[in-house]
Amino acid sequence: MTTPMQEDIKRKLADLGWEVRVADTGAVVGGSGKCRVMVSFGESGEPTSVIIAHIGRGGGILSGKWRGLRKLPSPERAVRTLSR
Repeated sequence: MTTPMQEDIKRKLADLGWEVRVADTGAVVGGSGKCRVMVSFGESGEPTSVIIAHIGRGGGILSGKWRGLRKLPSPERAVRTLSR
């Protein structure tokens, strides 16, 4: 069962163009091509961090603390950010 916050994050990521699922750990994971975004949650059920990764040749990874729904990237923005 997902929490309301997980549902909000799933909906936002889907609106941005990610294919979304909830991992066994409770993290919300979005995928698009070779890019992934993962929002992790703490014991309180609140989001704590975001990881953006490009899987494959020349890939990269960025991680940071949770900064809210408005700061979640689209797949295109994630690719641009990681290809710099």
